[in-house]
Amino acid sequence: MVKSIIRIIFYIVVIIVLGSSISPVAAQFLVSRGIIQEEVKISGTGSMYPTFPKGTGENDIVRVQEIVAWPKMRRFPTGLTLFGKPLFSYTIGRQDIVEIDNEATKKITTEKYGEEAGFVKRVIGLSGDTVELRDGYVYINGSILDEPYTAKPRSSYGGDFLPDCRPLTVTEGSVFVLGDNRKASLDSRFELGLVNLSDIHYVIPWDDQDEYRLLWRDTKLDKSLANTATLNVQEFVKLVNDRRRIENLKEYTFSSLLSSSAKRRGYVMIETDDFSTEATRSGVTLSKAVRETGYSNIIFAEFFTRGNFEAQELYDNFIEFADTKKLLNSSQYQDMGVSTVLANLKDCPTEVVVVHLGGYVPPNYTAAEIESWQNLTTKINEVLPSWQQVVNAEGIDQNKLNRLITILTTRRNNAERIVDKMRKREWLNDEEKAMVKNDTALSQEANNIITELNK
Repeated sequence: MVKSIIRIIFYIVVIIVLGSSISPVAAQFLVSRGIIQEEVKISGTGSMYPTFPKGTGENDIVRVQEIVAWPKMRRFPTGLTLFGKPLFSYTIGRQDIVEIDNEATKKITTEKYGEEAGFVKRVIGLSGDTVELRDGYVYINGSILDEPYTAKPRSSYGGDFLPDCRPLTVTEGSVFVLGDNRKASLDSRFELGLVNLSDIHYVIPWDDQDEYRLLWRDTKLDKSLANTATLNVQEFVKLVNDRRRIENLKEYTFSSLLSSSAKRRGYVMIETDDFSTEATRSGVTLSKAVRETGYSNIIFAEFFTRGNFEAQELYDNFIEFADTKKLLNSSQYQDMGVSTVLANLKDCPTEVVVVHLGGYVPPNYTAAEIESWQNLTTKINEVLPSWQQVVNAEGIDQNKLNRLITILTTRRNNAERIVDKMRKREWLNDEEKAMVKNDTALSQEANNIITELNK
């Protein structure tokens, strides 16, 4: 037995020495069996930050073209068979870094970047493991996984394939993978789903990752962050206004009333599980929430997102999308309110950040509109004195006369108020809109009274 082991070791040494220094064919064979490492290119999407750097391009399509690292990885599956004995074989372990290439990666990268590419991710769940994402943490078989390699603590939120607080048992022959930069990674939470072991082509075992550990975080305080909101609202508003100054836009004024309406909306979203602008379940729409706080303006806007964000992360998240980026850089709004709400949704800790904007756009009244109300004022001023002169006169129904004078006075005062608002290019409030609506009825009533008094 001892001689057999010595013989095997001898042959291995010979193969490695000869293969790497003499025969390119033999060297390639050893590479293909994972015995010798080879460099694998990592693009700059940032999904594995901080283990691998982020690119510097302005968007993902540019960053995916940047090569930011060339880690040495082993081909998988590894090993060879010598004298009927498997040698140098390796079994994928939790927290290994792997390169994946399958139909899902091809579809995702083609749609997102315009070309096919593989993914580099970290193995989190092995076959038979139960994985759960809750309150930003990864639970493996009921315990929080210590993850010093993640870009931020408590940043692991669910997706379409694996939502928050929904335990998933990894099927036989598969693994569950995540990127280290959880808020910028397309992985097993989403369309990628579980990954077959046969789709893994390279691996860096956990024990071989020492060169990256200096880049990772200290995790001793991670668990203390449970059930807390991490967003600094004032810092977020500052980031928005810094950009607005660069774009030569007026800064947003922070509004405590709009922050209150944002908080109201955040709570009802979680309470009713209705994360929509229509508020079909709760009935607490943007306009209703704003009115409840007493904030008064002309136009409003709302946008929101779920998850745990620091200020820069939230800003980066919003400017990734055209609609929210447009609102952050809009010239229509002057006020901003922001609120982050953390509450339980069906026993699942859920955080939502809501942003409310308020603004003023002056009305564009036509000259004909203003003139019609001014003419009404002039006409009433002309006829009102003649009716006032017959007060207490005999043969006149004084009750009807007093009612007529009241109507004429009311219409004149209303018209003067409306003309004043229109000339100042101010919007009519609800009371003034009611005046406009009721004027036709008052006019008809006055005409009827005049007809009766003239009989």
